[in-house]
Amino acid sequence: MPRIGHLIGRRGALLGAPALLATAGLRPAAAQAWPGRQVRIVVGFAAGGANDIMARLIAGKLGERIPGTAFVVENRPGAGTLLAAENVARSAPDGTSFLYASTSTLITLMVNRGSGLDPVRDFAAVTMAQSSPLLMVSRPDFPARTLPELLALARQRPVTVSHPGTGGINHLAMALLTQRTGVDFTLVPYTGNQPSLTALVRGDVDVAHDSFFATKGLLANGSIRPIAVTSAQPAAAMPAVPTVAATVPGYEVLFWGGVMAPRGVPEPILDRMAAEVDAILHLPDVVERVSSFGADAVGRGRAQYARTIAEDWARWGAVVREIGLKGD
Repeated sequence: MPRIGHLIGRRGALLGAPALLATAGLRPAAAQAWPGRQVRIVVGFAAGGANDIMARLIAGKLGERIPGTAFVVENRPGAGTLLAAENVARSAPDGTSFLYASTSTLITLMVNRGSGLDPVRDFAAVTMAQSSPLLMVSRPDFPARTLPELLALARQRPVTVSHPGTGGINHLAMALLTQRTGVDFTLVPYTGNQPSLTALVRGDVDVAHDSFFATKGLLANGSIRPIAVTSAQPAAAMPAVPTVAATVPGYEVLFWGGVMAPRGVPEPILDRMAAEVDAILHLPDVVERVSSFGADAVGRGRAQYARTIAEDWARWGAVVREIGLKGD
């Protein structure tokens, strides 16, 4: 693979005129500066989930906005998104490989320190795409209807809580709740959202901790009942559902997804990608699509996303260390 310096010499139109790139407009000069090759957005989950849907939505819109460049989504599920992260981190820093990362990516890197990857050192933040709260739900016949009632019940007898997998954000959100309240729950990990929620509906567990995207069908048909959301303020998709913070002040857990690049991608390309994705995330049809699965379209640029990554790396790292969570 040629070095970036050689690319500048051989193809001045590719990375030349940084000022034009930074404007991120759709003028021909700016469009020429983007690599005229296929660009991958790698997703660490199988097709069909919220992260995959978001990545494909962004890729499709980018293809419309940047003529001459095909944006494709490449699914590389496995090892809690570690396979996707490793693939992108080791890719050439030429603007042709990006990672659709999430809170799960950070946690995976924390508990698999053997990978040697650090999200702050080895990746460049592009922009946060979406953010959504998590949701505690129960069966309709469960005696605790509110979080205070749930905490009181869990102090009296064991309360089982299913979640989609050990080391995921749902697992750590419950661990954080235990830290903040001193109330222990019996956590039951499953191998995904569907098995976790099926266990709840079947009566194998008392409560499940999941996302609105995963639970909305069961909520709509009355198979499950919401207890609380993990956002600091009531969620737009569930305005009547109380927040955990109303009972546990300061508690907030958000699941986010966003675009990252391997460290070393030239700043003008990162700026252009961030500006284009941010513009996409403010399109009315995109905002509506994202809100349909209980999330908020974000798109606030590189600096804010980098701060969120650094803050969550420190915050969840402390939780991981306290509960002694380690990778396989």
